[in-house]
Amino acid sequence: MNNIHVVLDSTARIPAELLKQHKNLHKVSLKIRVADKEWNEDELPYQQLFAELDKAKTMPQTSQPPLGEFVELFQKLVDEDAEVIVITVSGALSGTAEGARTAARSVDAKKIHVIDSETADIGQLGIAEAALQMIAEGLDCVEIVQGLKDRVRATHTMILPDSLEHLHKGGRIGGAATLLGTILQIKPVLYLTEGKISVLDKVRTRKRAMNRMIDEIAKCERIEYVGVVHAGASEEDCLELKKRVQELYPYMKVTLTETSSVVAAHTGPKALALIYQEKL
Repeated sequence: MNNIHVVLDSTARIPAELLKQHKNLHKVSLKIRVADKEWNEDELPYQQLFAELDKAKTMPQTSQPPLGEFVELFQKLVDEDAEVIVITVSGALSGTAEGARTAARSVDAKKIHVIDSETADIGQLGIAEAALQMIAEGLDCVEIVQGLKDRVRATHTMILPDSLEHLHKGGRIGGAATLLGTILQIKPVLYLTEGKISVLDKVRTRKRAMNRMIDEIAKCERIEYVGVVHAGASEEDCLELKKRVQELYPYMKVTLTETSSVVAAHTGPKALALIYQEKL
């Protein structure tokens, strides 16, 4: 039987029951700092994060898991003669993938395979669940890594922030885009691709931005899964987006979930996202 383990970071928001069910699934945590206080991501829901920011009157800082945590986990698994697949949050939001690669080179790069999911939340978790399924089916590591790379290319992440302030101040999007959003009240629809945050479209209102997201997902004939993810967006917007996606794909369940606090730190409050994977 293959001895392959999967490592995820905390932005995937791994359900506790999934970790309990799969002994070959592991988690490392990103960090969030507000003023002089620091938390592991799982210790700080985004609601508390925004409350802390209001009190501190400052922007949050996020950081990838410490290199030593990666090295310790990788060494333990390699010593048990395991191969390791690491699936990280998008490089557009964090340097976690590069940190994992550095740790892999210091342990055994031939046995540790790092995949930038180019997404977060349920997109990242969906890729990991596919990895666990392929491991259970007995595929070898080369086959699994190729299958996961195919899924990364088939996974799409669109984000509708309420403002660009957090992305701009966190160094995730250029100052010109922030200026346009402030002066002209443009609502950009963003998407994650190849380690960058790009602009899919710019419209004048949030409703039109949601319409643009629906137009984009409607281009896909067959969907593996789709989820609406938010960082405190209004219930009305969340349910409206979910309803419209469900109308497009009545044969499947559309999930509605909250985002991780690291992602929320970058997108800011009231952000809304669509994450989906095309069928391979």
